[in-house]
Amino acid sequence: MPHEPNRMCGGSRGVSPRVGIIGGGQLARMLFESSIPLGIDVRVLVRSEADAAATVVPDVIVGDWDDLETLVGFAEGCDAVTFDHELVSPAVLGAFEELGAVLHPRARAMTLASDKAAQRELATAVGIGVAPHVETVSPSDLRDAVGEIGFPAVVKATRGGYDGRAVWWTHGPSDLDALIGAYDFDAGPLLVEPVLAISAELATLVARRGNGEHVRYPVVRTEQSDGICIAVTAPADTTPELVTAAQEGAVALADALDYVGVLAVEYFVVDGTLLLNELAPRPHNSGHYTIDACVTSQFENHLRAVLDWPLGDPSLITPAAVMANLIASSPDRLALGDVVPPSGARVHLYGKDPFPGRKVGHVTVCGRDQVALRRTALQVAHQLTGPALEPVRQAVPVVTP
Repeated sequence: MPHEPNRMCGGSRGVSPRVGIIGGGQLARMLFESSIPLGIDVRVLVRSEADAAATVVPDVIVGDWDDLETLVGFAEGCDAVTFDHELVSPAVLGAFEELGAVLHPRARAMTLASDKAAQRELATAVGIGVAPHVETVSPSDLRDAVGEIGFPAVVKATRGGYDGRAVWWTHGPSDLDALIGAYDFDAGPLLVEPVLAISAELATLVARRGNGEHVRYPVVRTEQSDGICIAVTAPADTTPELVTAAQEGAVALADALDYVGVLAVEYFVVDGTLLLNELAPRPHNSGHYTIDACVTSQFENHLRAVLDWPLGDPSLITPAAVMANLIASSPDRLALGDVVPPSGARVHLYGKDPFPGRKVGHVTVCGRDQVALRRTALQVAHQLTGPALEPVRQAVPVVTP
């Protein structure tokens, strides 16, 4: 390796600290936007100069984040390295950290929090409920697990799935046969779970520094359609007991991981009880409302945490807020000049090429009446993207193979 390990992430080069972000999607773009008033420099490692963050961040490196030498060069002169996604190989992350990279979250936290099977083991260890599940590594394993769980069953890749991708709904033997015929088990294990009688889906965020200091964001209700989040309402219309359990569960998970940064935790509510859905070791779609609705956004607090700065106040500055995702329905770019957003509506575009089903932005509406705010947010989303997916309040994310 041509780089000395102790030169990676080795402290500030001058007045402005620098944070390296692996990945160049909308999360990196919004982290960059939050870095500007804080006087933080940002560098992004992207696969393409057309990535959402690469079009706005001045300091861009194009390369392969699974190549160790590329990562070492990228980290040169950074005070810390963080993530836009969890797609880096765990083996590469571990080797990168051993060479002296200051990673936040750390390699262990990223690896465990990115694996659905490991998430469930961790949740059980800290007292959070999980659905019955079986991890499978072969076609025969999968058949046995579905036989144990019974039809219909939900099958999920343990790593790499999002927005309904890498999730399959098996109604009967023909669906299972199709999945086994199409899936490459060398890509990783599959998790099998039963269909749940979900009454609500909740999410929350915790931002944590390395010394254990943390702040808790409000618990929100999320609405899904075909595995894609359509809307987020803050605060969630749920019981104080579930709010406390969701927030305390998130803190327990962050502590168990010795986590640094923003950790998102998603829950199912089944028979009045919280069950872990999944973790996200990074800022998260369920927290985009915090840009407009909280004293300190999830993006600012993520930067503060990875630089070991004091954390900001996560409180709402409005009685309520609803965020609706802008889901592209055609290859046409959005034309904001054709739409006058209602009072209180804030539109955020990601600079991404649209294709049907892709998140290309979001809109947040703040006020008092959650029902009216939700209606307005979805109307603006519909105006901007055309026919929208119908939100489903009681849904298991599914994609047919």
